[in-house]
Amino acid sequence: MNEIASDILPVLQALLSGFVATIIFYWLSDTAKPNQFERVIQALICTGVIKLLVDGLEWLVCFFGRWYSLGQWTDNIGTTWSIVMAVTIGLALAFLTQHDVLYRIARRLGFTSKASVGEWRYAFGKYPDRGIVLNMRDGRRLMGYPLAWPAEPVGGHFLMEFPSWLVDDQIMVSHGISHLLIPNSEVQWVEFLESQET
Repeated sequence: MNEIASDILPVLQALLSGFVATIIFYWLSDTAKPNQFERVIQALICTGVIKLLVDGLEWLVCFFGRWYSLGQWTDNIGTTWSIVMAVTIGLALAFLTQHDVLYRIARRLGFTSKASVGEWRYAFGKYPDRGIVLNMRDGRRLMGYPLAWPAEPVGGHFLMEFPSWLVDDQIMVSHGISHLLIPNSEVQWVEFLESQET
């Protein structure tokens, strides 16, 4: 049993950084989680990228160590840097996904027409300061500013600020109500209003 543990432990330690990066990414981003096999493959790819970065950092540190040395590069230092890079890569990928940075560049270059967060979240993220009208399945219409919305077109709730019902295209202000929580299952479609000057 000790032999198995001693054989597996170095492998797990080597793969840890890739798994840390992908776990952080999926914790923070609203990206749909792929199946277990795909996540393992992504973690292995991240492990390879992090290994290359740590090896490059080791070479760089040893190169500059000819003139000024802070100490000897050890396996523990390499492991520490791999975890630091894994956390950094996980956070960076979550940020880039949330703000559609990489897909925006790919769309400009003509590689794709997709958004990193899907069409639903992309629409709400593109117009964060706009009012919307929620068209209910029973024909009612609610106008307001969305503070929060569901990550997917199915399930979740809309948190509407300054909610007002539209009746025959007349605005019926709801006095005394500052926010309203509407289940997405009640919404048939969403209208985005034109930008209003303050």
